[in-house]
Amino acid sequence: MKSIAITTFFIVISIGLTAQTVITYSNNGLIPGDSYNFKEIQFPDPGSAGPNQIWDFSKVQFTGKTPAGNLQSPAIPKTDGIGDYNLSLLENGYDYFLDCTETDLQELGYVNSDLKITLKYSDPVVKMKYPFSFGASFTDHFIGIGTYSETNTIDFFGDHTVTADAYGTLILPDRTIENTLRVKSVKTGIQINMCGTADVNITKYNWYANGYRYPVLSLTTVENHPNIGMPQITQTAFTNTQQPNKSITIPGVKAGIKAADPSKSNVTVVISPNPFNDKLTYQYDLGVSTTVSIELYSITGKNISWIVKNQNQPAGLQTGELKASTYDLTPGVYFMRFTFDRQIVICKVVKL
Repeated sequence: MKSIAITTFFIVISIGLTAQTVITYSNNGLIPGDSYNFKEIQFPDPGSAGPNQIWDFSKVQFTGKTPAGNLQSPAIPKTDGIGDYNLSLLENGYDYFLDCTETDLQELGYVNSDLKITLKYSDPVVKMKYPFSFGASFTDHFIGIGTYSETNTIDFFGDHTVTADAYGTLILPDRTIENTLRVKSVKTGIQINMCGTADVNITKYNWYANGYRYPVLSLTTVENHPNIGMPQITQTAFTNTQQPNKSITIPGVKAGIKAADPSKSNVTVVISPNPFNDKLTYQYDLGVSTTVSIELYSITGKNISWIVKNQNQPAGLQTGELKASTYDLTPGVYFMRFTFDRQIVICKVVKL
């Protein structure tokens, strides 16, 4: 399972094109020390998918906003609990922690000090896989644990799907670029906090072109549908004034190798059988005496019941059962949320 973000901003990498449009690590991996500026434009219709498209955005207007992004080598000491990242992106008040290797780009967490928001992934979000070309697609399940003002907890879980769904000619107000590749990413998830739940859908389109390391054009639609209150929809669009491709070197980082994260707890939950019919068994091994809570959620994020609540359990192997009849469970997908002192583990279970 893989984890996501409460933030409304996706970090994605870019494409290098030869005769065949392909996103590669050498041409499009993120480089510490790079900076780039965006120009905000009016939000256009993203157009159709498929080969040989013509996206005519020549009439869109610039809004006058030019936000900037900066990629940096990781600070030492690294941010506690975020994981083994090899660079960070500073953008719009957020510090995103990323791990870029020859095989993929992952987001491990982020911090916004002004808003007092921190997000740590129990399993990082895969943002891109290398190489990636027209027709390629993958889906990654994510789980994120966030905090607001250090006391309020926000859980966010769902799926992130990335597809290279189109290629063709991109016409912007200041340039025309042939043989561009469009990548569509869709993040759908559920946020759970002390005030209730919300369905979140984030759809992003990015166009990549030969000679550019980062996206030439980005369109993002964020939909937030809380269980209480009115839905919110935000749309943004940016063109990127960026430099030609560079060869990539990340000092001190060997591609594809990740060091163990000493900040992570070693508590692992094992569930069997899964899927299950009448009951399942869960177990975990505690290294020390720990306060444990176990909650059961529906696929919509509704809290069904506490299975265990603030129970002090001794060190050693612990086991328990979940009976479908006890909670009147019908066939479907559920989530079990285990809290071991400060560590949170969320497991998806399926009732047949």
